[in-house]
Amino acid sequence: MKKVIFTFLYVFTLINISNAQMWNQRLNGRSVWSLAKAPQPNVIYAGGLTGANSRIWRSSDLGFSWDTIYTGTGQTMWDIAFDQNANMYVANFSNGLLKSTNNGTSFEVIPVSQFNNKNPQGVECGNAGYVYVSTAQGFFMSSNGGANWSESATLVGNNCLPIVVDKDSSNIVYVGVTSAGGLGIGFYRSTDFGVTFGANLNPGKNGYGIIQLPINGDLYMITTTSPYNFDRSTNKGLSWSTVSNAPNAMRGIAWGVDGFFIGGNGGVFVSTSLGMSWSNFNFTSSATPVMYSFPYIYTGTSGSSGGVWFTSWPLINIQPINNIIPEKYELKQNYPNPFNPETKIEFSIPGKTNVRIIVYDSKGSEVAKLLQQELGAGIYSVNFEGKGLNSGIYFYRIETDKYSEVKKMVLLK
Repeated sequence: MKKVIFTFLYVFTLINISNAQMWNQRLNGRSVWSLAKAPQPNVIYAGGLTGANSRIWRSSDLGFSWDTIYTGTGQTMWDIAFDQNANMYVANFSNGLLKSTNNGTSFEVIPVSQFNNKNPQGVECGNAGYVYVSTAQGFFMSSNGGANWSESATLVGNNCLPIVVDKDSSNIVYVGVTSAGGLGIGFYRSTDFGVTFGANLNPGKNGYGIIQLPINGDLYMITTTSPYNFDRSTNKGLSWSTVSNAPNAMRGIAWGVDGFFIGGNGGVFVSTSLGMSWSNFNFTSSATPVMYSFPYIYTGTSGSSGGVWFTSWPLINIQPINNIIPEKYELKQNYPNPFNPETKIEFSIPGKTNVRIIVYDSKGSEVAKLLQQELGAGIYSVNFEGKGLNSGIYFYRIETDKYSEVKKMVLLK
């Protein structure tokens, strides 16, 4: 069995996912419909449901305390997104799109009339000023930060909801369509920055949640349509296959530390097998948004259990050691080398990025995945155990959003 131990500015104690998770509840009694992590460290935003919960809240300490930064007029804050300049956008169902250029201190209202009086439900930002808004009856795009808007003629009348901009090609935009008040439920793909969309590529399923994995770019889709398929696409959404059936109707999806988290009727569920199987994550209240922001998993609920809830995954007991921030990416030679059976791999990253570390044998076959998650700036080490492997030459590779490198190590028994 291969073991992984992480250290970087903190000491971590690993937990087993079969152990009961302890959830913290904040914003108690509030109905929360959306969650987003800000570009700034430790800052999280939450959007509320209708009525007195039509608000935007901000936490600057990873969710432990919250402040109301915007009070709406009774309608849902459906979705929250940030552009490359850290401008904040909030899809407010009846009022339009809210935009803040100062971290939520004040908001400009882009009225619903800019969207042909169609109600915003989703928002996502691309590169170079592109902003996308999904509505209850269509899809809109702006190429200048929300100053002007145009509607996609191919999705008029569709109840559009989640939006994903492809991580590799900013001209590719994905949209899920649901059934309430609209047509053509499923998944749609644009290759021209949302101006036009092709045919429905995953029909017959309410496209309530879509996620793209940060490393390999695979797409996953959850649905509220029975039997609640958990679907995967390995070719930019052109074709789909069903990995498994989720436990119930699902509305939120997140990826963190080599695991999927989904939320919906019945609570929050986890899979560490790329969606092949699911188990309840010790949370049974019906949930809507699910979010991973190191080192916590977050969900939002409404009703009697309403609020923001969060729990560790899979790291707890974080203790600061120092405040060293490296100036560059670096992958160091493992030590000891040769090794038997354990060795340590150290690496440095100067800023927040997705990190993957894979071990390969001399033929190029993967033998261990040591790490796949988003990490902040720091110096880390990962322990690799070669028990059960044959003596020989192995290679370990680090991949981040901006850096990759391979080094050789020798297992000598």
